[in-house]
Amino acid sequence: MKKVEINLNELLHHYNLSLNQLHLITGVRRATLSEMANGKRQRIQLEHIEKIANALDISDINEIITIQESNEES
Repeated sequence: MKKVEINLNELLHHYNLSLNQLHLITGVRRATLSEMANGKRQRIQLEHIEKIANALDISDINEIITIQESNEES
């Protein structure tokens, strides 16, 4: 089974940002960003991905989202 993952922790590390700093530059709620970073968010709004891409000047969505093999069964 495959699972979509948001690479938010990697992005924060790469750009040397905290969740709070990303919140300030994107306008996305801290709680939402935290849930995304911890893989606890079930639904992701494209608007949030767009705001992150714009804030970090990312043009390839593969830097933000990946598809991983998952051992979990649903």
